[in-house]
Amino acid sequence: MLKTWKFTLFFLLCQVVALLLNLPISQVLPHVELPRSVQVSGVDGNVLGGTAVEVRINDFPIRGIRYRYLPSCILLLKVCYRIDYEQGRVQVAYDVLNGDTEVSKTRIEYPVSELLKHVPNVLVRPVGRLQLKVDDLSMLQGKLVTANGKLIWRDLGIDDDGIKIDIGDYQVEFTGNPQQYDFTVRDLDAALDVSGGGIIRAAGLYEVDVKIASVGDIDPPVKSVLNLVAARISLNKYRIEQKGRLPANIARQLFRK
Repeated sequence: MLKTWKFTLFFLLCQVVALLLNLPISQVLPHVELPRSVQVSGVDGNVLGGTAVEVRINDFPIRGIRYRYLPSCILLLKVCYRIDYEQGRVQVAYDVLNGDTEVSKTRIEYPVSELLKHVPNVLVRPVGRLQLKVDDLSMLQGKLVTANGKLIWRDLGIDDDGIKIDIGDYQVEFTGNPQQYDFTVRDLDAALDVSGGGIIRAAGLYEVDVKIASVGDIDPPVKSVLNLVAARISLNKYRIEQKGRLPANIARQLFRK
């Protein structure tokens, strides 16, 4: 009799696991506590894999999403997913013991023209592509623990009445923790020599010190932009040195309390 009960319990356990794994993700999401800034639509699939038409984060769209469960993390007591979408990919791991969320192998790319739709009152029309690469990002109970990565602006330039002026590629490397973000800026084989960096503190206070130079002449439209945002220190040499406070909504996104 005892042996029969063991087989029965094992069979029932397998049935429960099978039901959970094949449970439609649309029935799971209502029980998942997502941030208010995140909205998901057009979800189809189960906990092992599926698709979503769109995820909006602070009204910013991520489309064409495909996700799949990664069983390799189960021995570490983590739930891991690989997520691919139109603009890139990301790998997410959730620690079931302490609630830590880790993000790695992330790549996001957007045309600057698409991003400008979400930025009001832009004085100039920049062009190019923005690539965000996150090496690792860790959050515990919704609060930032660490963040390391880089933001690359490919083919940075200006749209001068339909004529695009390309001044090359530029990179911002960043590291973050609950107290502050540190970042460095440099050029990547570009027309302008750029070097410097800055810091953003938890209160939203920031400091920026970046030097810009060119061996040859600078295109007049580019020079006009530099005159707006930087101080000229000599012929074809500029410096951006600023201190201030970020808007409250941006500071809240960077440093969740």
